[in-house]
Amino acid sequence: MQRVTRDTSPASNDLRVLEQAMAIIVRHFPPSIAHQFATPRDGKDGLREWWSELQGQPHRYHDLEAEQQAALLRFYDERQDAVRQLVGKLQSLGQTNEAALLEKLIRPADLNNLYSVNGQPLVVRWAEPAPVTPATAPLPAPAPVVRRRRVWLPWFLLPLLGLLLLALALWLGWPYLQHWLGSRPATPFACVKDTQLQPPEFAVVLDTSGSMQLNVAATPEDEAWFFKHINDDPNIDQQRVAHITQAPVRMDVAKSSLTHLINDLHPAIDMRVVTFDGCRAPLDHGVFKLAQRPALIEGIQALEPNDGTALAASLDVTARAMNGRDRDGVILMFIDGADGCEQDVCAVAQRIAREQPRLRVNLIDISNSNLASCVAEQTGGRIYSANDAEQVATALKDASQEVSSTADCD
Repeated sequence: MQRVTRDTSPASNDLRVLEQAMAIIVRHFPPSIAHQFATPRDGKDGLREWWSELQGQPHRYHDLEAEQQAALLRFYDERQDAVRQLVGKLQSLGQTNEAALLEKLIRPADLNNLYSVNGQPLVVRWAEPAPVTPATAPLPAPAPVVRRRRVWLPWFLLPLLGLLLLALALWLGWPYLQHWLGSRPATPFACVKDTQLQPPEFAVVLDTSGSMQLNVAATPEDEAWFFKHINDDPNIDQQRVAHITQAPVRMDVAKSSLTHLINDLHPAIDMRVVTFDGCRAPLDHGVFKLAQRPALIEGIQALEPNDGTALAASLDVTARAMNGRDRDGVILMFIDGADGCEQDVCAVAQRIAREQPRLRVNLIDISNSNLASCVAEQTGGRIYSANDAEQVATALKDASQEVSSTADCD
């Protein structure tokens, strides 16, 4: 998720009401429609922020070309029709409160709050009152008809007069003709890759700490108990130890999921890999190109979990090896807890957000601890929680999908 814009003055409406409206939108609409409405959040300074699930560079409506504006408004009108139909359905079912909330979204496009993200409409501040359209001035009274003498033109001037009238008609009617052409269904076009467009940078930070030897479904309580008693308690409950460490363990699930990710990754995307080395300097294994992927998979399969969790240091090393300023980048962190080396990972995320605004960090939190959620929140990334092997594989695929989807046009 990325932040699109933020208000310049304190919000006048209740965030809870907006969240209620967003919940209705997400519940009833597919992402293609729901993502038209930006997600509101209150920033730390009290100003409202507007975030979007859409991936790509947001462009204000007024910065678009005329053809792009026409296409964007066409998409907007189609989504408005869908909202209008749902309002009617909810009213027929007696769900008048939800219908009333959605009915406020049916309005002409407020061009000052309309964005385009990869050609898709995105509306911010959608709960504000609809813009007031200035009243049109009354038409002046028709002038009295004055009979004039007919002027007869020579026959050879008639074709010239016809051409002049045709040119005048085209000049006056061009805006309507352009609107009519813009409203027609778009014809298929061939996708031509921009040879100067760089694919996004992609890096994976893999947690190789000792806790990755635990079962993928182990809870934070299980983990705390295990490391408290495993070394110093001779009477430790061996049955619980066996349960916590039984297969599939987190590391094996990570290896399997990352192998599938590498095999499915877009050919144009190179992949950097960084792993932990206890609380020592993280291990940057470098960037692997398409031809090096078999060696990368082999190296990942050979990793063994051990020692501490250098979360902040690994994120910092990875981010500093990437651009994040005039090139998009994604870091995917596969982790199972908070930093264990007395460093502040949230401060690192704040530095990334400030200095590398085009770099996002997605988290696969295999322990569901949410102890490092600030990383995704600060950088506009997403958090994926999972507690079994299948969910981890699905989350990993979703978290990395945006990288391949922006590598080329389809």
